Amino acid sequence: MHLLNEQTSEQYLTQIHKTSAIIKEWLNDNNVYSGGTPQQVQAATSINIQPQGRDIEAILADIQDKFLPNCVSTAHRHCLAHLHPPTLVIGQIAEMIIAATNQSMDSWNQSPAATYIEKDLVEWLCQLCQFETNDDVQIHTQTDAPVDNQARHKAGGVFTSGGTQSNLMGLLLARNKFYTAKGVDVHKEGMLGQPRGIILCSDQAHFSIEKNAALLGLGVRCVEKVKSDASGAMLMSHLQQKIEETGADNVMAVVATAGTTDLGAIDPLIDIANICRDQKIWLHIDAAWGGALLLSQRYRHLIEGIQAADSITLDFHKHFFLPISCGAFLLKNQQDFESIRHHSEYLNSPDDEKDNIPNLVTYSLQTTRRFDALKLWMALDFLGTKDYGVLIDNCLRTARQAAKRIENHADFVLVHQPIISSVLFYFKPKNTALSDKQLSQLNRQIAQDLLINNIANVATTQFEQHLCLKFTILNPNTQACDIDNIIEQMTITGFDRLQNYEGQYYDAP
Repeated sequence: MHLLNEQTSEQYLTQIHKTSAIIKEWLNDNNVYSGGTPQQVQAATSINIQPQGRDIEAILADIQDKFLPNCVSTAHRHCLAHLHPPTLVIGQIAEMIIAATNQSMDSWNQSPAATYIEKDLVEWLCQLCQFETNDDVQIHTQTDAPVDNQARHKAGGVFTSGGTQSNLMGLLLARNKFYTAKGVDVHKEGMLGQPRGIILCSDQAHFSIEKNAALLGLGVRCVEKVKSDASGAMLMSHLQQKIEETGADNVMAVVATAGTTDLGAIDPLIDIANICRDQKIWLHIDAAWGGALLLSQRYRHLIEGIQAADSITLDFHKHFFLPISCGAFLLKNQQDFESIRHHSEYLNSPDDEKDNIPNLVTYSLQTTRRFDALKLWMALDFLGTKDYGVLIDNCLRTARQAAKRIENHADFVLVHQPIISSVLFYFKPKNTALSDKQLSQLNRQIAQDLLINNIANVATTQFEQHLCLKFTILNPNTQACDIDNIIEQMTITGFDRLQNYEGQYYDAP
C-alpha cells in the first residue's frame, strides 16, 4: 500500500509519527552542523537507486544516519550565515497539509478552497502595504499633510516561489507597459528591432535584477547601477543624474531595495517614489527581506514609502520564518496583469471569467503551483500580527546587541551599524600587521573552521575593500549570550590560525 488512500489510519499515523520522532531527535541534538568537510559529506550521502524498492523503516534509518547529520540546523541559535531562518512549527504543519492535499493553484477546479484563501490573503497583503494610494499624488512623510485619495486602483497579486520570481514578474510587467506606451506589444511581437529601455537599481541590489533582465531578452547591459552611500542605500543625487542622462522616457523601471543582502540597507523609498511619480517611471520595490517590517511595531517606519510602488516583492521564507518556498508578488493596479494574459480552455477559459470563477494561472508565471499561501495564513492565524511582529523585532534587537559587542571588542572591526538584522564585521587583531590578503584569508578560515567544527554557521561576504564575516540573525531565539560565545570562539580560532603565518609577531590575548 503506497498511496494515502490505500493506507489504514494506523499505518498512516505510524509512518508520520516515526518521521516526526526522527526529526525531533535531530532538532534536539544541539548540533549546528556535524557533517564535516565537503568531501566527508559527499562520501556519507552517496545514494544508490535499485530496481527493487526498500522498506520505509530502512529508508528512514538512512535519513536518520546519513541525511540529517549532514544538514545545517537552521533552528540552532548559532546558525547565522544567510537569510535562511528556522521555521515555525505551524509552517511545518502547513507543509504536511499542502503535501497531503496536493492542491494545484493553476485552476479553481484543482484548488477550490485554496484559490479563495490565496485571493483573500493577497488582498490582505495589499492592504498591509497600503496599496490604495492614488497614482497621481506624491507620497508624504508622516509629518506632512495627508494624501488625498480620490481615484483608487484595485490592487492584486499572486504567490510565487520567492524573491527572484517576484522580481522577474515586476520587470516583466514594467517591460510590457514601457513598450506599450511606445505603441509596441512586445509580449506578442517580441523585442527584435526595439530600442533598449534601461533599468536602474543600486549597486547593492539583488543579482536577480540582472539575471531577470537577461531572461526577458533585455540583456544584462540594460541594467545600470546607481551608486550607494556609506549605509548601502541608493544615492539620490546619482539616481537623478542617471535619469537626466538617460532621459525619463528611456527608463523602463527603477528597482528600489528594502533590505540589501549584506547590510540590510533600505533605499530612500519616499524620495525614489516621488521621482518615479513625477517622471512616470515604473517603481518596483524588492522587499524580499525588509517586507517583514510591515508587521514590526518598532521599525515599520523604515519602509515608509513602500505603498508608492507599482509592484512589490515579498518573501516569507526569510524573516517570516516559513518553510521554503513561499513568496508573493503584489501589483498596485491588477489591470497590468492583462499584458501577460493567456487563455487555455482546460485551465482558464473565457467562460469561467464570465461566470466569475477565478483561475489563478492567469496571474502567474507558473502553471502547476503549490498552495504555499497556506503557510502564511496559518502562521498569521496562529500568532496574530502582534506576536508575529514581536518575533521579527527580537531579531533586530539581537543584531543591535551583537553590533555593540563587536564594536567594543579590541580584535574586531564593525563595518556598519545594523539596519535590519545583519551585522558585518571582521577579525583584525590589534597587535598584528597582516596584509589585506592575509586578513581576508584569516577571516575566511575562521568561518570555515567554525562550521566544520560544529560551532557556528557564519557567512563571509565582500563589502567595499574587506572580506567580512556576517551574522544574519533570523532566529528569534538567538540571544546576546549566543553572540558572546561565537565571538569568543572566533577569537580563539583566529589566534590559532595566526600561528600559520610564519614570521608574524603578535601578542596573544
